[in-house]
Amino acid sequence: MRLLFVCPDMRTGGTERHWATLIPELHERGETVKLVTLAATGPFFDDVVARGVPAECLRLRRRTDPRALRKALSLAAAFEPDALVSRGVSGQLVGEAIARRSRRSSGPDAVHVMNEHTPLTPAGKLVPARPHQRALTRLVSRAVDAVVAVTQRQVPPLEALGYPRGRIDVVPNGLFERHLEGVQPSPVLGPDGFPVLCVAGLRAEKRVDLFIEAVAAARRENPSLRGYVAGEGPERERLERLAGGSGVTLLGERRDVLELIRAASAFCLPSEAEALPMSILEAMALERPVVATDVGGTAEQVVNGETGRLVPAGSAEPIRQALLDLAGDPGRAAEMGAAGRRRQRERFSGEAMVDGYQRAFEEAVRRGQA
Repeated sequence: MRLLFVCPDMRTGGTERHWATLIPELHERGETVKLVTLAATGPFFDDVVARGVPAECLRLRRRTDPRALRKALSLAAAFEPDALVSRGVSGQLVGEAIARRSRRSSGPDAVHVMNEHTPLTPAGKLVPARPHQRALTRLVSRAVDAVVAVTQRQVPPLEALGYPRGRIDVVPNGLFERHLEGVQPSPVLGPDGFPVLCVAGLRAEKRVDLFIEAVAAARRENPSLRGYVAGEGPERERLERLAGGSGVTLLGERRDVLELIRAASAFCLPSEAEALPMSILEAMALERPVVATDVGGTAEQVVNGETGRLVPAGSAEPIRQALLDLAGDPGRAAEMGAAGRRRQRERFSGEAMVDGYQRAFEEAVRRGQA
């Protein structure tokens, strides 16, 4: 298959990390792939290129930038994809324009497959887009040929938005064993106490404020517990003020997330909106117990009381108690981490993920050619 991937950018984040794994793996399996970013590149763009995948950035200045849109159509016409795979609202819009307006020199036109990573709220709804994005999404949703979601919980709200009923596949994120080999603990977290790591962008929906509050409260009972946050974002200034004297250190944007997880005693994700977080899978793969809020597909990852603790979203108290329980019984915490490792291997392997995407793309192309 010839697969053209279109997205806004490849900056740091779980979704970008997912594509930086998936696209080169498809390339190495013999698929003809290309990556096009609309607005910017980013660290994961470089990772994709380093593994031999052709990639271009259009430097889109605004949604209606005619120069960049013409270039996108020209690239697609030259590449002649069997399937165009999009991510994000802008990627979806440009992807649909490419799929419908470009014409291949021979054979059927490309099908448009959307890869859905939009987080879900505790109520099971997709995180609301901005008003103009909602209108554009509803307009394009009925024209998309197929969707690949990352958790079953995304399917009902996607169908409610008008995406093709019966053409939504679910392929969970996954990790490859070889990417975990030789990962050494980062010295940043230090060798003492019970360090807990949170990997999250500093945005409102990630609720890093609850993590800071929970760690500060837990430390009043167990001072050995320390918190660290890897991530950057618009809430940095507010969270720095909250973190002062709390026992939580904001590490900023990091590329050594696996090493940080290896150095931690536990992992925590307090979000009020998620899809199927890659960071949780990485913590499971590195045998760390996970404390996570029950949003999106986290309940598919974390088995409460077996691989960690699943807590309600929106409150620091259950996070505080879960962290104290883990810090107070390191042996049990280690058992949970080992159970998480087994679950990741059984349900969230990289091989199964790439197999699932190949099947979904092949089926979409087959239907488009029928």
